[in-house]
Amino acid sequence: MKTINQPSVGATPAEISAVRYLNQYRCPYCQTEWEDSWDCGCNDRCPDCNKEIEPYESTSIESESSETELPVDEPASANVAAAGVNRFFVVSYEIDYVHRVSVGITAESSEAAQQIAEQAFNDATIWDDATAMPLLSDEYHELEGESLVWECVAVEQWPEPDHSVRQLKKEQAAMRVCRGLVEAYQQGEANGGSIDWEDLDRLIPLALQALGKPVAEIQS
Repeated sequence: MKTINQPSVGATPAEISAVRYLNQYRCPYCQTEWEDSWDCGCNDRCPDCNKEIEPYESTSIESESSETELPVDEPASANVAAAGVNRFFVVSYEIDYVHRVSVGITAESSEAAQQIAEQAFNDATIWDDATAMPLLSDEYHELEGESLVWECVAVEQWPEPDHSVRQLKKEQAAMRVCRGLVEAYQQGEANGGSIDWEDLDRLIPLALQALGKPVAEIQS
């Protein structure tokens, strides 16, 4: 089970020390389990498949620092950044969107087709892209007239990229591997059918990145 205990980026010290919730999640699509602490029993995205999941259990917790530690007075100058010194910020924005998924279904009527789709959704199989129910689209569209909300938070240092960024980097690496393989085989055909091993070897680190594995796993 993956455990994520890092506070959310936008949390202030007052929010971190206040009562929070330890949420337990279980993804019905890939069976990944993890936990995370938030200021409410909110949804989270699966660190493996990026699906939005509701917590199956949410328990209120209280930070130990709020019970045992007292505020420490610091000189006012300690909280004021020197003029001309760059600071770290996490800048975020939120936009309302709608998630639209389309699948192909063979049925006697539209009502029957919808029932089949609803059952597949409830069984978490609607994304399986099966022969009898091919996945036709899985898209996110911004809502018309949505409100664009910006947030800027000063931090000591930037946090590590979350699962959404890691997944994006995996997908980008996979695409580079695919392009590299095509180019290597095209170059091999131009050379009379002989593929240069160096053209393939340089793709190994990208392939490992796409799989989320360290490069050190490849032994010389």
